[in-house]
Amino acid sequence: MNVLTHLAQFFSPLGHYISYILAYLFETIFFIIFVMVVLVMMIYLFRKYMARLQLRIGPNRVGKFGLLQLIADSMKLVGKETILPKNRDDLPYKVAPVLVFLGLVLAFALLPYGDFFYIGSLTITHSGVSVILLFAAIAIMPVGELLAGVSSSNKYAVMGALRGVAKDVSFEIPMMISVLALVMMASGRTSSPLNLESLVSTQFIPYGIPEVIGLFVFFIAMVARASYSPFDMAESDSELVSGHSTEYTGMRFGLFYMGMFGSIFLGSMMVSLLYLGGYNGPFSSDAGFIYLLIKTMILVLISFTIWLSLPRIRIDKFVNMGWKYLLPISIINLIIAGFLTLGVGVL
Repeated sequence: MNVLTHLAQFFSPLGHYISYILAYLFETIFFIIFVMVVLVMMIYLFRKYMARLQLRIGPNRVGKFGLLQLIADSMKLVGKETILPKNRDDLPYKVAPVLVFLGLVLAFALLPYGDFFYIGSLTITHSGVSVILLFAAIAIMPVGELLAGVSSSNKYAVMGALRGVAKDVSFEIPMMISVLALVMMASGRTSSPLNLESLVSTQFIPYGIPEVIGLFVFFIAMVARASYSPFDMAESDSELVSGHSTEYTGMRFGLFYMGMFGSIFLGSMMVSLLYLGGYNGPFSSDAGFIYLLIKTMILVLISFTIWLSLPRIRIDKFVNMGWKYLLPISIINLIIAGFLTLGVGVL
């Protein structure tokens, strides 16, 4: 049983086809609400956590514990005047923030979330190649950032976009090689190793234990993809004003801002699923989603600590880190995974 089945049963008196149409509609609405709540929660948590580390209070005026501060900020962004650059390339300029947010939402839709008590499975999309679809979805986001920089007719935005391209190329290859090692190890246990649910279900021992090198490479690559300090090359505020989003205002800027925090949560959840057992645990048939959420939030706090404690890396050293260090390490990890898969039957 899953959310869709429960909704279809609820609407079953209206007929088979109408019940499933309404079930799909309400499931989509619930999913979008979930994504928006996650984004608001992430921004609030970051502000509170940053304030705690800096011996401040953080948001505490609007609502209890400042919980309504993010609602107020969202309303402010929506109400702000949209200022459009005079020499912009209009269509890509307007499409870019939508692409970033669309890629984020599609990626969330492809993740397996495990079970949650009476509701059952919270997973939305079931596919035999969900790993490929997931990385195809998150590949949409850099395209939006590149379009934003190039179409803004601003030298700082263009420079930020070019830095973003260099960042993505440098770190995506090691990240994909690390995932290939996982697929190789899972192929001996399941007939569908490209299915995220199969990757999670085959983790009798979390892959992060035998694949600790791959875990390290993948986590660093996901930090780089999320573009926060020390890897915020695409929007280096002290050098490029705000990088690819310099010429954006109002809610269009808000989409980029939410995309960054959404990427942190998405990356943490992907690491949890691929390397830390995801929703596996005692009584996972009821509380699987809780296990996944706990692991994800621990990684989110680690990510925030990295953000708040490390200075920005120089662009040449940043790119060299991907090509000269992470790429060879990921290839070595792939070779080790091959030996483990072929030589050690217990793995």
